[in-house]
Amino acid sequence: MRLFYTLLALLFYMTVTAQTGKIIDSLKIELTKQQEDTIRAQVLNDLSYYYLYQNTDTALLYGRKTYTFANTIGYHKVRAKSKLYMGNAFLFSDRVDSAQVYYNRALEISNEHDLDKSAIYSSLGMFYKSTGAYEKATDIYYKGIADDENTGNEYGKFIKLNNLSNVYGILENYEKSTSLLKEAVAISEKSENPNIKYALGTILNGIGSLYIQVNNFDEAILYFNRSLEANLASDNEKEIARNYQNLGAVFEKKNQYQKSLEYLNKAFSIREKLGNKKELSETHFQLGSTYGKLLNTSKSEFHFKSALALAKEIKDKPLIAEIYLTQSNTYEDWNKAQKALASYKAYSSYRDSIVQSESLTNISEIETKYETAKKDKEILEQRFEIEQTSNTLKRRNTLLYYLLGALVLLWLVFRQRQKRKNQEITTLKREHQIKTLESLIQGEEKERFRIAKELHDGVNGDLSAIKFKLTSLLEKNNKIINEAISMIDDSCKQVRAISHNLIPPSLENFNVSEALAEYCENANSIHEPDIFFQHMGSDIKISKNAEINIFRIAQELVANALKHAQATLINVQLSCRDNEIQLTVEDNGIGFNVEVENTHGIGLKNINSRVEYLKADKDMISNKEGTSYTITMDKDTLS
Repeated sequence: MRLFYTLLALLFYMTVTAQTGKIIDSLKIELTKQQEDTIRAQVLNDLSYYYLYQNTDTALLYGRKTYTFANTIGYHKVRAKSKLYMGNAFLFSDRVDSAQVYYNRALEISNEHDLDKSAIYSSLGMFYKSTGAYEKATDIYYKGIADDENTGNEYGKFIKLNNLSNVYGILENYEKSTSLLKEAVAISEKSENPNIKYALGTILNGIGSLYIQVNNFDEAILYFNRSLEANLASDNEKEIARNYQNLGAVFEKKNQYQKSLEYLNKAFSIREKLGNKKELSETHFQLGSTYGKLLNTSKSEFHFKSALALAKEIKDKPLIAEIYLTQSNTYEDWNKAQKALASYKAYSSYRDSIVQSESLTNISEIETKYETAKKDKEILEQRFEIEQTSNTLKRRNTLLYYLLGALVLLWLVFRQRQKRKNQEITTLKREHQIKTLESLIQGEEKERFRIAKELHDGVNGDLSAIKFKLTSLLEKNNKIINEAISMIDDSCKQVRAISHNLIPPSLENFNVSEALAEYCENANSIHEPDIFFQHMGSDIKISKNAEINIFRIAQELVANALKHAQATLINVQLSCRDNEIQLTVEDNGIGFNVEVENTHGIGLKNINSRVEYLKADKDMISNKEGTSYTITMDKDTLS
């Protein structure tokens, strides 16, 4: 029974992962094609989903890309799904706190835009179950089932019935667990969905296991045979072997040992061929028990020994403990007390290591009960004395309560005032930091402007005058003078390029979007990687100071990519939707160690200073597939 729910989960997992690698490759090819924005968003989202079963970090990377893109084009269905898949990635990697945040956000988006919530309910139920919040898990599953019934989502209801049965099984409410699985069987028998039909044999097997828990062996045999029939029809060898194993176990419980051996040997034959060591150990274990009942000592000991060898090889302590315990019981039935004791000691050793934490808890509870009983005794001995002085104590207690209440009130008032002062100090420090940053940034821009002006009006003017004077001597057809003029022309171009880079004319005359477009076009013509710029959404109308800082951030990120990334493609995207502005710079280079760069990178420190000045949020991801920066700003807070 303890394996049933794991097997059911694996069944659905395998239906997804069977062709995952090929699907990911084909989706990446689709991503390189020109396509509509909604299709591109769906492809990104599908990559996030399928990477869940290969690499959760990559799934998160594509999930963030999906949400950013879908948010820009207003594709709310994909926004919700991207949050759901990122929640699953966090749950699969045991980061449950982050998982809950993303699940709740997916649910908020779905409620806000009246989207299908079936998969979100399933994931939330799985989250609550994994954290031991079984009551919340059942509530969310029932809510999801009601929603699936309203929307006609057969598959969603089928999955939740199985998950809900799992929860009731953990709570040992086997009657309710069985009832839910029977409802799932009714759906499977009528459904045309191949995944639902394929699960029929597994679910019937689970019902049989539940009947064993309540010692209803005849019903268990009935459902095991129905499961066997379904699995034979679908040629599911793994589940067929499990059917034979369970039938062998239940017939042993009914003391029909020859029939038990008949089924167990069939299970052994299939499992030996499939080569799953855990399952093969279980069959050896059951054969050892059954041969023991028949007093066939040699075969019983052989199978127990084989079961233990396999279980120890895979380090399955609960299985090892169970084998030793059954072996001990078998030796006891044979009146071999010494061997029974040795096996029981081995069982105890493994069992102790498994339940060590439970033992510590029990000891703590016993100590607490002892201390409580001791205190109760002291209280009884002093009751008479307490009754005599009760009035005095009441008056003293009342006075003490008043004093304590006054102290608490004074402490709360002091705490509140201190909190307000701390907030005021923090605000003043923040304002001072912002003013300092603003002064530094403005000073930097003024110095850039001064140097650019000096280069343009001073050095460039002098070079032009020298060129004019040299040109007047060309009548002498002096080759050296021609070469000097050519060198002066090159110098003029370099001075002009430096001047424009310091203070781009497009940034003075136009908005930040046009300035970035011109910058990327110029950079693309000079450098080897392909550099593209894309503006999405509405026009951006902000202060010139904010535009300069956004331009400098993009300029620094592109420069970093050119210097270090070894990329062949750099994308710069500036979007504006509602009240949110997003700057995204990403490349397909080699990535970098984020922690090292954050500690030593001067360029990144400059970027962080400008991000802090703009009161923006920065999201950075870097791995072997490339680097992505997303700067998110609120138009209302841009100065």
